[in-house]
Amino acid sequence: MRQEGWRDWHLLTAIANAAGNHRAQQQDLRPSLGDSSEHRARILAAMQAPELPDDPSVPAEAFTEHALRSHLSVAAVSTARGLAIRPGRLDPQALLSVLGDRYGYWTDDIEHTDPFGWPASEGDTTPDRGRA
Repeated sequence: MRQEGWRDWHLLTAIANAAGNHRAQQQDLRPSLGDSSEHRARILAAMQAPELPDDPSVPAEAFTEHALRSHLSVAAVSTARGLAIRPGRLDPQALLSVLGDRYGYWTDDIEHTDPFGWPASEGDTTPDRGRA
């Protein structure tokens, strides 16, 4: 994913959403079309609640490459809020491309400490590794 240009904030967004989604599902909170604002608020509260020491661990299966890609795509829809999106099925790759081409989604970053402490690999296309 790094070799595809994923920034730390992309990874952290996908990881946080995967963990939060898992916790919400453990509470039998699943989003669906037509949800009330109260139900959406309960889902959001479950997803954003601080992790407590006695909370069950989120299993590694929640963080597969497929899951992380899916969670980043869902987050991109929130990022695009305010843009006019045509009705119908939304192609997540097309949305990510538009966000990248027009809004710097794949290049914008700020200087920061590497939250993962991973060494840079030879094929890493992130030029400012360790900062982004």
